[in-house]
Amino acid sequence: MFEQPGFLGTGATLVSDLSLLAYILLIVPAMIVGFIFARRKMFEPQHKLTMTTITLVNWLIIAFLMAVRYAQAASASPRDASLILPTIHLAFGGTAQLLATYLVIRMWFENQLPAWFKVRRIKRYMRATLALWFITAALGIGTYFAWYVADSATSGGTVPAATEEATTAADDATQEATEAAGAATDEAAAPQVTEAAEPVATPEATPEATP
Repeated sequence: MFEQPGFLGTGATLVSDLSLLAYILLIVPAMIVGFIFARRKMFEPQHKLTMTTITLVNWLIIAFLMAVRYAQAASASPRDASLILPTIHLAFGGTAQLLATYLVIRMWFENQLPAWFKVRRIKRYMRATLALWFITAALGIGTYFAWYVADSATSGGTVPAATEEATTAADDATQEATEAAGAATDEAAAPQVTEAAEPVATPEATPEATP
């Protein structure tokens, strides 16, 4: 599954295509809906269930899709520059996910939690979580395009220098061979002119002059 080709035509794997669509079609719209519920004071059960669903689905995507793909890329080329954007995405996404998990725990176990576990002005943490989620989604989409769309366009539209040099050398060799063959043909077709040998006069063949 992790190496199976995707269906979006970008050269990405099936896992990457599914992750992209999950964020665009499910996670991001659910974040907006949850924000609307919070603005309208619809905390119980609408906002609570929406936040819980987003957090759980996010953990599943991170654990079974994103983490595996990132680990494969990092182990194959740990110093590759293409890992910079996914690493930033990982940092923002991990922070957002931890904050969201904390908020969900507060929503479900508010009365059972100790006082030291409860932060004040929880709305600030909710807004920070939402902002980090949106940033994470944008970075995830950017990573997809950087890894697959841009890379596919570059590899498909640019001819490597080695290929250009090989093509030029082959053309030159073909031209030289053609010229050499033409010259050989001209030499073979040209008539050879030979000088006739002058007869050598011999005493037997030449009559003596009579007086």
